[in-house]
Amino acid sequence: MTPIIRLPVPRQSPSSPTPPIPAAVSIVDGRTDIADSTRALAEKYSLAGFTLATTDGLVFSTSGNPTASEDAARYGGRVPPDGIPEEAGVTLFCLTHQGTSLSGIIRSDRPLSEDVVSSIGKDTQEILNRWI
Repeated sequence: MTPIIRLPVPRQSPSSPTPPIPAAVSIVDGRTDIADSTRALAEKYSLAGFTLATTDGLVFSTSGNPTASEDAARYGGRVPPDGIPEEAGVTLFCLTHQGTSLSGIIRSDRPLSEDVVSSIGKDTQEILNRWI
């Protein structure tokens, strides 16, 4: 009997974050309210969902994702000052608006680069400046 020799399967290196290409979507112009702007933000970055939460776990604004309340309760105020944790398709960032700390909770089907997260944070600040 001749032995079967199998070649090793090459290991694939983990893929680097592929930033979504932001769509040409205005997040404030022509929008009716903060919820409309938040939905536009999710559309611009092709996000599965976006929630802005208070540090005590309440939804401040959402793109309409069904897990917004759960996300706000679980992740609101959880961003450490020295990093942006990411787990199971969730990326977090924090910002302050008019003295109030808020948590941005991003749901995405792909990893996001720090540059994209930073851009989402800047767009979120623009939304807050417009509506609050």
